[in-house]
Amino acid sequence: MQNTANKIASLLNNASVTFANIAYTTQVKTSAAHKHLNIQKHVVANVQLFANIKQATTVFANAVQKSAAQYDSNDAQNVAAFTQQSNYFEHTNCYSIVKHKQNANLYLYCIFNNVTSATYTIDGVVATKQQVAQYLTKSAATKLLQDSNTVHNKTHNVTHNVQVRTIALANVKSVTTNKQTVTL
Repeated sequence: MQNTANKIASLLNNASVTFANIAYTTQVKTSAAHKHLNIQKHVVANVQLFANIKQATTVFANAVQKSAAQYDSNDAQNVAAFTQQSNYFEHTNCYSIVKHKQNANLYLYCIFNNVTSATYTIDGVVATKQQVAQYLTKSAATKLLQDSNTVHNKTHNVTHNVQVRTIALANVKSVTTNKQTVTL
């Protein structure tokens, strides 16, 4: 995976913020009764990636504060007090490549701008969200079928729409930025 991390870091060309399109595939966790099914989610998304951000910079907290300020329902003091909580990962020399603190697995850290396409497959056959939902736990099905992209942080009582993902590098299929595509 280090080779993949190096390719992505090189593609980012040491830029602070880079807009990129990424394609990745993940396994969808089913309920115990349906664990024999191979359900996958194939996503193409426009994201923000970061190469040379200093560790002290709070990219996520800054994005949340900017987003939360747009919601009239948020208390301005709560928004200003928002801080990022600790995570299971640590940033590497390339800020968007993060390493799991305990098992050293590598992930792509990105802020989602929008999802261009999301397709599900069940045992290799294209399926709808509704078809996939029937094989999940009740709570996972509810989450899958909701359309809202807002997040409410209970700790700080702040609502925002910042979506950060850490995607296992093994799941990333391609990254396109600056008119260059790296297929992984």
